[in-house]
Amino acid sequence: MSAEESVQLVDEAGQPAGSAPRSVMRADNLPHAGTGVFVRRPDGAIYVHQRARTKDWAPGHWDAAAGGVLRAGEDPADNARRELAEELGIAGAELRGLGTHAYADGTTRLFEHLFEVVWDGEIRWPDEEVVDGRWVLPEELGPLVETGPFVPDTAAALEQLAAEGAGDYAQLRAFAGARRAGLPFTVTRHGRVRSLEEAAAARGVEPRQLLKTMVVRLSADDHRLVLVPGDREIAWPRLRSALGVNRLTMPSADAAREVTGFVRGTITPFGTRTPLPVVLDASVSGPISLGGGAHGVGLTVERDDLVAALDPLVVDVAEPVSPGS
Repeated sequence: MSAEESVQLVDEAGQPAGSAPRSVMRADNLPHAGTGVFVRRPDGAIYVHQRARTKDWAPGHWDAAAGGVLRAGEDPADNARRELAEELGIAGAELRGLGTHAYADGTTRLFEHLFEVVWDGEIRWPDEEVVDGRWVLPEELGPLVETGPFVPDTAAALEQLAAEGAGDYAQLRAFAGARRAGLPFTVTRHGRVRSLEEAAAARGVEPRQLLKTMVVRLSADDHRLVLVPGDREIAWPRLRSALGVNRLTMPSADAAREVTGFVRGTITPFGTRTPLPVVLDASVSGPISLGGGAHGVGLTVERDDLVAALDPLVVDVAEPVSPGS
């Protein structure tokens, strides 16, 4: 896009509000519309690329989203397809909408339409706007964003997607939480499973080494995370005694997601929306696998490292799974 090409301006709600030459939009930091397209490989990896130093904004920065400024009157999906072809040589990929994102700082004011594509074909840089690129796994993306230089609106968009739990982006919040806690971990990925036993086998551990992370409610605004081995279940009288309460309940799946930010089956004690105290069953030992914030994603850690990171209440609160349960 040339400096004098007309771009789509927007109001505070992101609605079209006239147009201006790109040079004027940049000089006056006018709010404008754009797109961001995350390119994912079938195994979940994300393509990151380095912007050319000739770009008029964030030159030389790394980015995890293709896309660009909308021309006046341009449809966001059409822009996304055009930018994918121009920046990364991708054509024909199916767009999946991820919502919108507003970003503003002293250098740009952008209302962004977010998309995702899955692509395992060739990637090229035909228009010289990209000078380098590579695939990274989701757990590698956070350190890249943090060390930078990284395009700030994309970093903010990823944070929003992780907070909302869109697609599998909540795993980014889980990884960030584990890093902040100083927890050494490795990530295992596998397809959907039908049972805890299948999940354990896919992660290369015994069922007792796969920890279930369950949300329990003491009151409307007081919750705990309880971690028990896969071959055990909560012994409710012991847990009530350990917590000094007469009554405990398990919230609904929706309520648990509201508290943690993770869907049931992916809940992890790291990166929850609300910091929650943790209860760890005393029988847990050795290497263990926890939920990783997305289906088919597990964090493998050592029990002692987990205790050091979480400072949980360690107490005998589990018993063998009863037959037929």
